[in-house]
Amino acid sequence: MGTLFCLTLLLSVAPSTPGHVSGRADAAPAPGLRDLAAPLGLRIGAAFNDDPTLLDPSYATTLAREFDMGVSENHMKWQFVHPAPTTYDFKVADAQVGFAEGHGMTYRGHNLAWSRQNPAWLVTGPFTRDERIQQLRDHIAAVVGHYAGRVAQWDVVNEAFDGLADPLHDPWSVSIGFPEYLDIAFTAAHAADPTAKLFYNDYNLQAPNSKFDHLIDLVAGMKARGVPIDGIGFESHLSARSCTAKCTNDTLKNMLRAHALGLEVAITELDVSVQLPATSQKLDQQASVYRSVLEACLLAPNCHTFMMWGFTDKYSWIPSFVHGYGAALPFDEQYQPKPAYAAMAATLSTPPVAPSCAAFPDRATAQKAFDSGVLGAPMLDPDGSGTACENLPAVAAPVAAPATVEPAPTGEKLPAVPAPRAAPVVVAPAFTG
Repeated sequence: MGTLFCLTLLLSVAPSTPGHVSGRADAAPAPGLRDLAAPLGLRIGAAFNDDPTLLDPSYATTLAREFDMGVSENHMKWQFVHPAPTTYDFKVADAQVGFAEGHGMTYRGHNLAWSRQNPAWLVTGPFTRDERIQQLRDHIAAVVGHYAGRVAQWDVVNEAFDGLADPLHDPWSVSIGFPEYLDIAFTAAHAADPTAKLFYNDYNLQAPNSKFDHLIDLVAGMKARGVPIDGIGFESHLSARSCTAKCTNDTLKNMLRAHALGLEVAITELDVSVQLPATSQKLDQQASVYRSVLEACLLAPNCHTFMMWGFTDKYSWIPSFVHGYGAALPFDEQYQPKPAYAAMAATLSTPPVAPSCAAFPDRATAQKAFDSGVLGAPMLDPDGSGTACENLPAVAAPVAAPATVEPAPTGEKLPAVPAPRAAPVVVAPAFTG
């Protein structure tokens, strides 16, 4: 069934606003995204813009109905939570965590070390290497310790690489050293809350590239040194385009590389901007990107977190930072669902099924499906060797010819019961997508 038809079908049968009751008195509210995701073992969430937005009834109601995980868009960053050397301000972050707890939502912490949104006192210095190390340790101990047992995941280090896979020249790498400061930060975060899962978070990870190669080398080295890292966060600030199975498979390949290291992955900051004005065609393209990223997460065995960077265009960061672009989130400024919402709801209702090597009679048939790029194809080659289903025989075993019974000589009686015939070998049909 075509994607556009699926979206049209869903929009035609669903209420205009998710969760609203239809005209029938006995009709139940339509399930929100969180209700659809929970049976799949997936947490689906959104960033909280700031404290005043929670006072907007439409914002609060939609947030609580649709999502079961939250993250602070800004108010756990150094600039806001640690404005002076000996001053911490948890007021807004506390309100957001409290809202999440009151509505059955878990929470992510973002972030503990980044090159941007730092207070002036931290940036100007000057500080010695030992002073920088102590600042980092003290900050992490204070912030993570304040939320110990209440924040389930932390983006410990954010964007240590630039867009070209080189380490950033930020206060941490310059003063402490790269990757030494990452080891220090993750170790300090684990000491402050051993129950929280710790992530490295970055952008431009949706397809195989040199940046992801460098990142895999980085985290592999950290694990070899015994650094407590649990996962990689895929930021996913994307632009609208028509996405097919290739988009899904590119993201899935990288997720499987992390899985091979024993790491989780999380979609942490998804939004999909469109060039304004947002036409219906552009919004359908946007929907295909949302669907594709969600498909990859559902197919990957190590992806259990799917976060959007907000949920309503009313409070999106995109228009203020990317001139001429916007409409990046699944709800419009009036909290009405867009095609992106319908695409995600449809994907959660009928999640993708990865092809399995058990469905193929031999390696040659599996390789043909893999090379054609069927949805979920990387699952046939999780080690990335290029050979699909390596444990299967190269070609299917030949089917044995059925046994024949020689006719009895003339004058002899045939046996009363024919000799049993061998059951024919059944060849499983090849996966067709």
